[in-house]
Amino acid sequence: MVIRLILGTQDPFIVDIDDETPLFVILRDLFYSGDWHNLRKDFEEFPEVVQKLRGLEKLEEKVTSLNEIIYEPIVWTEVVEFLERYGLTPEKLLHATADGLYELAIEYSDKNQIETAKDILKFAMKLDKNYAPAYELYGTFLLEDGDVEGAIKYLNRSIELDPWLVQSYSMIGEAYYNIGQYDKAIEFWEKEIKLSPSNTFTYFMLSDAYSKLNSFEKAINVLEKFRETSENSIIALYELAELYRKVGNENKAKEYESLILEIDPRNDPNGVEIWAKVHLKKGNYDKVIQVIENLISSSPETRHLNLILAVAYVKTNQIEKARELVEELKDDDFWYLYGKREFFDELLTQAEKELCGIK
Repeated sequence: MVIRLILGTQDPFIVDIDDETPLFVILRDLFYSGDWHNLRKDFEEFPEVVQKLRGLEKLEEKVTSLNEIIYEPIVWTEVVEFLERYGLTPEKLLHATADGLYELAIEYSDKNQIETAKDILKFAMKLDKNYAPAYELYGTFLLEDGDVEGAIKYLNRSIELDPWLVQSYSMIGEAYYNIGQYDKAIEFWEKEIKLSPSNTFTYFMLSDAYSKLNSFEKAINVLEKFRETSENSIIALYELAELYRKVGNENKAKEYESLILEIDPRNDPNGVEIWAKVHLKKGNYDKVIQVIENLISSSPETRHLNLILAVAYVKTNQIEKARELVEELKDDDFWYLYGKREFFDELLTQAEKELCGIK
């Protein structure tokens, strides 16, 4: 079906709207950042297409904007088939850029369509062999698939192209860590921190990698550096206490545990469980109950903290309350409860676990 539009009365301009029109608009937006001129350049061997594109550009100038409203969602297989119809490979799109493809790959990834996202990135890397973000994201997907060797290859290529691509250093470090090459993981995480000192998680992974090599003093140095900007990080204080204990500095370990006791966990939500564990070990059950009940009451999304309450209730002989919470966790968050079994094992005796329904 073709709709013919005649624009103007003097020297009229004819524009044909057909089934291909939305795909040409997609190409313009996806490969050329909305630029009709560069799109026409790559279709120069098809005069009839060039004429059609001039008409669509004139339509925009004179009548209305052509945007994603007329084509969403973008179906990648349709785009590829359309290009193949004209014999256009990535290498022939000389005026195109990979930015739009990268964004489209992320959209597909967000919808958990990873294989399609990977196909888009392969196309992008053929289109622009020097487009670093495509190599980084493709390497990340390979790492998630368990292809460590492939992941390292693509991630290394991404930082060869763009040495400032911080995420690649992080992912390469993770890849080496996963295969037990802690010295290589350290190498890349050190570079990451140098480029981006605010990447909190990396400090902990770097410290852990040093610990795996029994370099406890270096692990301590990493977290002490982190504390220069995050003095009251509960997790950092706890990890440091453990590390100082390993190097035989019990006084420093106790000092940092004492600091944890003084911190208000509401200011460090990520450290609530550790804060509670330290207090529970000290026998401060009522304080834990008061703080955690208030947190759950004010923030329903923190219901997983009920496992902490269950422990505190058992310790204060409120067995029925503890059993109710454990049953709720079993029903709603079974895998979370299972993953936190060590928490119960560390703080409760076998008899206490049985009292609240944990076997």
